[in-house]
Amino acid sequence: MKTKRITTKALIKAAASAAIATLLAFSQTSVKAVPVTGVFIDDPRCDNPGSQTLVDEIGNGAFFPINESIQVQSGPTTIAICVPNDGIANDWIVQMTNTSGQAWQNLFFVANLGATVGNADGNMIDVVNAPGVTTDAFRIDAQGINNNLLGESILADGIFAPGETWRFAVTNFAGPAGGSPPPFFNSPGLFAGSAPLNAALPDSASILASPVPEPATVGAITVAALALLMRRPSRH
Repeated sequence: MKTKRITTKALIKAAASAAIATLLAFSQTSVKAVPVTGVFIDDPRCDNPGSQTLVDEIGNGAFFPINESIQVQSGPTTIAICVPNDGIANDWIVQMTNTSGQAWQNLFFVANLGATVGNADGNMIDVVNAPGVTTDAFRIDAQGINNNLLGESILADGIFAPGETWRFAVTNFAGPAGGSPPPFFNSPGLFAGSAPLNAALPDSASILASPVPEPATVGAITVAALALLMRRPSRH
């Protein structure tokens, strides 16, 4: 029985083809994303995650594109992070599950315009909707004194993987009209400039994040390897 020989060249071609298909699929879903630009400015409160710019927002899958979607629910708690409990019922646990098919990192909780958060690390500027206006924001993580990330269902690595559930705490959260609304994430593309969609479905905060780049990086390397291989002269 003759055995078919699989060459290195054939393996590289197959890997590159798969990588190209993945990249095409990723690019097709990425165009559905709602663009945002958030600039985080650190200040002396809580931790120092460093000033940076984020351009992706994730939120309630009923309103966000599928590649930015999460399932989310919020409930009251007595847990206070970074600052003392102010004695008002305005502390929340947010539980969210990643339904986007995309892994995320460097996630930030951002209060709506006019709202305040006790465990803020600094301020976020919504460059598109409210340029020059700052709102309270903090990085969702388990580090420093603002260790608000209470659980990761897959790996405790700070990567919000597809299908993973995170639980994090929001302390002393006060809405722009007073009171303490639960954290809702219902307005794609508006984050700090968000307004309630309707009386039955309010919006009070946003989550900004960065996609984990590994799949695109691996694909690009594989495509480059294929290009180099195809340029090599054939041996006869």
